[in-house]
Amino acid sequence: MTRATARQRRAKLAAGISLRRPPREQTPTLQTQECPSHQEAYDHPLLQAMFYVIIASIPFFRWRQLPIADIKIDWLLTALLVLFLAPYLVIQKQPPRRLSGSIWSPLVLFLLANFIAYLVSPFPEQALSGLISLLMGFLFIVITGLMISDTGFEKTMPFTLGVSMGAGALMSALGYFANVEIFSQIQGERAYGGSISANNMALMCVFVFPVMVHWAVYAKTPQMRMTGIALAGLQFLGMISTVSRGGFLSIILISILLVLQYRKKFQPKHLGLVVAIAGAGVIVAASVIPKEFFIRQASLITEGTQDKSLDRRSSYVIVAMDAIEERPLIGWGTDVFKKIWVRSEETKKFKMEERPAHNTYLEVSVGSGIIGITAFLLLMWRAFYGFHSSEKRLMKHGFESEAQLCAAYKLSLLAVMLYFLIKSGLDHKYFLMILPLSTAAVRFANSKLTQTSDSTPKAALTDKSPRGNQHV
Repeated sequence: MTRATARQRRAKLAAGISLRRPPREQTPTLQTQECPSHQEAYDHPLLQAMFYVIIASIPFFRWRQLPIADIKIDWLLTALLVLFLAPYLVIQKQPPRRLSGSIWSPLVLFLLANFIAYLVSPFPEQALSGLISLLMGFLFIVITGLMISDTGFEKTMPFTLGVSMGAGALMSALGYFANVEIFSQIQGERAYGGSISANNMALMCVFVFPVMVHWAVYAKTPQMRMTGIALAGLQFLGMISTVSRGGFLSIILISILLVLQYRKKFQPKHLGLVVAIAGAGVIVAASVIPKEFFIRQASLITEGTQDKSLDRRSSYVIVAMDAIEERPLIGWGTDVFKKIWVRSEETKKFKMEERPAHNTYLEVSVGSGIIGITAFLLLMWRAFYGFHSSEKRLMKHGFESEAQLCAAYKLSLLAVMLYFLIKSGLDHKYFLMILPLSTAAVRFANSKLTQTSDSTPKAALTDKSPRGNQHV
């Protein structure tokens, strides 16, 4: 063998090795990963514990007050989080990566519209009070956006919601079915557990329900599956105990969407079993739930049985539309509807007292006009799309459980959107929480897909069989 031939063989061997070596740009860099220093700051166990105690306290509004001071536990913990995080944010050279996302521009526009409405409001004191409430809600949104990590999105948040609302729904069920007075808003008629009202409890039960169904479907052990089923059942019982007509319609709609969402998880041979279980559930419900519950639900469609609250809600719409027509562009100021209502002719048919519009979309339209409601609807759409797009991307690449979790959160957002048709709830913490959860969903999907692209051949990413697609 000549020296020239040997050199040629070595050159070919080196070329072959270089072709098999992954390109340098495929190696994960800090630009594609979350900065470690951010993780250390936001994900410190103490700060995480404080944040999730705040989330766990949401269903227990009546018992948040500290006995030793005139302050609620959630506000104290929020103040401590701000105290710890504010200096860290100030010294950063760039905005935190966790606060990136599409919700922030419509959110800022919405705040700006409400500020302008306050400046020209004929009720400046009430408008200022409402604006301050919005700013406090904005602060909670920012804190939530900072504190939710990928692990929090996937594991800690569902666990916290399940345990806290499991206890809250159980209390409400005891108040209604067992007549435990402390948990009843109107003893023997409506219950609300530890929350502020029956309608509020109904929203929270419907909000958590799809997340608990996901827990049950994708549990890794029989014990965890039974826990998920029990927690989902408690949410349903908790909603029933509120006797909320809007809550009942919402949970029926969400249940139908859940059946469609998980339809591929059931084999045809299981259809008879599912129908039998559903039928047994209907029979048990009919025998356990008091007939007054069904009479109240029927009042929505039965002529001559509509109660005064429905008549009053119709009057809210009349007063709101008149107010919008008078100030269509800028509005009257945040949370000012109650002032307009008490001065209207319609209120003479009822008690002369200030009341909200019992419809968040009307409330926003009256408060901040066309500009405000446009920004608000855009905010809701972007949050919804954040969950939806993350679900589709994860499902496409085989992350079935993770995709269905995003879908569950999406249905929780839909529950809030339905609730807003019957109640005024801009300051509800579940609503404020679900907005940054949508940006966390996008970040969560990016993280999962980045990890996969770094460690899995491209052919594996296009596999049409979803990972973990096992029938139940």
